[in-house]
Amino acid sequence: MTLLLLTTPLYLPKLIEKRLQQAQAEALQSAGEALARVNDWLSGFEVIKNFSIEQQIMRRFRAANDAAAEKLLREAQLGAMAQLITTLISYLSFFIILACSTALVLAGDFSTGDFFVAIGLVDQLSYPLISLSGIIRQLVAVRPTCAGLCTFVHAQGTEERSSMPMQREIRFNHVGFAYQPGKLVLSDFNLVIEKGKRYLLKGPSGCGKTAAANLLLRYYDAGSGSITVDGVPIGQCGNTYGWITVVRQEATLFRDTLRNNLTLYREMEDSALVDMLRKVGLASLANRAALDAMVEDHGANFSGGEKKRICLARALLRNTEMLILDEPLANLDDETAGRIEALLLSIPDRTLLVVSHQFSEKNLARFDAVMELAG
Repeated sequence: MTLLLLTTPLYLPKLIEKRLQQAQAEALQSAGEALARVNDWLSGFEVIKNFSIEQQIMRRFRAANDAAAEKLLREAQLGAMAQLITTLISYLSFFIILACSTALVLAGDFSTGDFFVAIGLVDQLSYPLISLSGIIRQLVAVRPTCAGLCTFVHAQGTEERSSMPMQREIRFNHVGFAYQPGKLVLSDFNLVIEKGKRYLLKGPSGCGKTAAANLLLRYYDAGSGSITVDGVPIGQCGNTYGWITVVRQEATLFRDTLRNNLTLYREMEDSALVDMLRKVGLASLANRAALDAMVEDHGANFSGGEKKRICLARALLRNTEMLILDEPLANLDDETAGRIEALLLSIPDRTLLVVSHQFSEKNLARFDAVMELAG
């Protein structure tokens, strides 16, 4: 009876499991949205100052912060209420056991010494069980979040990444895709990408060029049709990051040395880094002193063209079987864009997929296929 009564509080978190999980999910979502907004505002700091909208942004910041605080408060209130109920149940159980022990003493089945020993043991046991109930409540609340995180981590595992590299071709077969229901970005899209060849997807903004690349990277699943790698559905090919390197329009550099930005902490000879920097037209950085120099936040100590070329050098150094370059010529002057074009078209033994709307007409013939999307 003692064990039954004292362990009763441990079952409470299971009874309110859905409410705990919903409160936890809402708190995490609200905090994530607030952080995303702050990140956007910090990225657009110059625009905010230039348009003198600091007060409006501060109002939105306070609103987002208050919303996140409210969700966190609700979660804390639910936890406090559960803890209060747990404690009350525990003390009620204690008093029931106390009453039963007193009855046993009066009936002559317990001595006074037995009574105090029993009550002392029950008292010592109740506090750990109350604490354990609180831990169980927290575990129950975060279980869906942890399960999702574990799924993500296992999906990004190194072993799975390199499980099925392309040997012959990638085939888009009548693919349809929409970011939002009813608003197709791609419709009946067909494309065969053969290993070792160069392809260009061109067309106006919003026509689906980047969406096709994102489907290949498995950021999204096709709404209709199929994407296969050597005849195998792409969903069965593990994570395509293992054999694909992508370079986006916005250059991403970390606050670290230039060397670490190029190698991303892999072991590489400086001679290979210097040679690659020269190939991408960054001879001024092709020395040990420059490699040891720090890259400031977001690469603030480099021009836009230099940042793009550093990211391209990093991608080429990785030496994967396929390269995807998303708008590699955006925001570059004509001379730099011409150098990048020449470099891309001179890359040997790689499957190249370029997504761009501004590749020069004179170089289009050097692609094995050019597909123009109209949207």
